[in-house]
This record gives sequence, C-alpha cells and structure tokens, in this order.
Amino acid sequence: MHVAPGAKSKPPDDAAHLALYGPPVFGFVRQPRLQERGWSWYGNHGRTLEAQAHYWLADPSGNFWFEDSPAGPVGIAELRGFVFTDVPGSTNRGGDPIRDALNQHLQYIVMNYAKNPYEFGSQLWAERHTHQQSEIELALAHRSNLVIDDTALAAITVTAFDFTATAMALTGRVVTVVIHSADVGKIDTRLTRRV
Repeated sequence: MHVAPGAKSKPPDDAAHLALYGPPVFGFVRQPRLQERGWSWYGNHGRTLEAQAHYWLADPSGNFWFEDSPAGPVGIAELRGFVFTDVPGSTNRGGDPIRDALNQHLQYIVMNYAKNPYEFGSQLWAERHTHQQSEIELALAHRSNLVIDDTALAAITVTAFDFTATAMALTGRVVTVVIHSADVGKIDTRLTRRV
C-alpha cells in the first residue's frame, strides 16, 4: 500500500506534548521487537492527566510488516497492552489512586480488545461492560514489582480476562502496564523514564 497522492496528514507532535505533560513519563525499554507507535492523551479542563504509550510488535523473525498509509507506516501486529502514566487521582474514583488507575486501565484494554462494533451501546455491551468492571474490581491484587530504570520497585498486579495489569506510584505519577498473557514472553516489560 502506498500513500495517497496529495494526502496531507501530519502526525501529532508527541515530543512537544510529552514535554508539556512534564516528567516523569514512562515507556518500555528499547528492544528490537518493539517500536513506539505513538501516544494517546486524556485530559480535563485543559490539563493533561494521562499519557498512554502504544507499541508495534514484530513477529518472531523481527518483521513489523509495515504498510504505508496516509497517516504514515502502519504495522500489522500491535502489542496487546500499553504503558499508562497518570496524575494520581485522575480517575476521579475517590479510592486508592494506584488500584483505581489499575482498574480503569485494565477495564479499558479488556473492553477494547473484546469489543464488537455492532454491539457498542447495546444492552449486551452494557451488560458485558458491567460484568467485566465488577470482576476486575473484585479481583485480588497481588504484590509484585515493576522494574523502572533497572530498579525493581514494589507494585500491585491484577490478572483478569487474559490480561495482567501492574501499577505503582513513583515521583508524583501512577504508572500502569497492561499486557495480554500471549505477549508477556515476547517482550521485555522493564520500563524507563521517557521524559
């Protein structure tokens, strides 16, 4: 596939947005099988409260199978998981900010991975969403570690619906990694500070 003639799509300036969000922001350590795809942002009242890193995942031979699109190269395999960096309390749930962020991000990934666009907004979708949210919130959290900048730091982990979420607070941020069980052995889940 090639870029359409006359296509004028400028990718967002992630570096500028990351700088405005301020440190620290986290992502996976550099590794051959991952390539950063870009960032998503969540904010409220003009203030950015969350940065979400997305990654392309290479196949076992190291091929990303990129194709051209009007927005730039598009990979075939996207890693089924993300790294989130939040301002503590950005979930507005009023509970423990680490567990609240973990629950919110795990639910977001589970719902988006299993969604059927024809069901969105239907009674079936609402029932599935409520069931998944309840099961995630009731799941027991286990003590674990996140490795950030080569240091193992205390974290909590919850597994539900074939995804594992690990979260912790560090330097005025909550960092959460959510990853599908099938992708765990394919990547190095250590994190590094991006900014």
